[in-house]
Amino acid sequence: MRMADYLERALESYGNTVSIRRNGRAEVAKAFVQPLRRRHRLYINDRYIPAGYFDNRYLLYIGSPEHPLDDGMRVTCKGTVYTVVTAEVFAAHDEDIYVWAILMPTVQGKEDYYDDVC
Repeated sequence: MRMADYLERALESYGNTVSIRRNGRAEVAKAFVQPLRRRHRLYINDRYIPAGYFDNRYLLYIGSPEHPLDDGMRVTCKGTVYTVVTAEVFAAHDEDIYVWAILMPTVQGKEDYYDDVC
């Protein structure tokens, strides 16, 4: 059995259902999507986040290499749309094992701002 098969089984059993927008089409996949909590220095979008600071806007994505992600793509999980900040494929022994990515909620502006005026 390939190493990626073990992850696929875990994703099918315990992963969240996600929708990935690719070239105007939606792909349905399974992935682990969890808050990214790091205690050491971290640079996201070339912005320094101090050690010990938690910025709960960012999420860690672990998914199948059959559904690779690219920077700027949209991923929907549990009704929330996220933008891929950065993504890479983890490989071992010449085999793609999983895709990891950092996601952040997509800020969607309103079409008509005058609707907010009372």
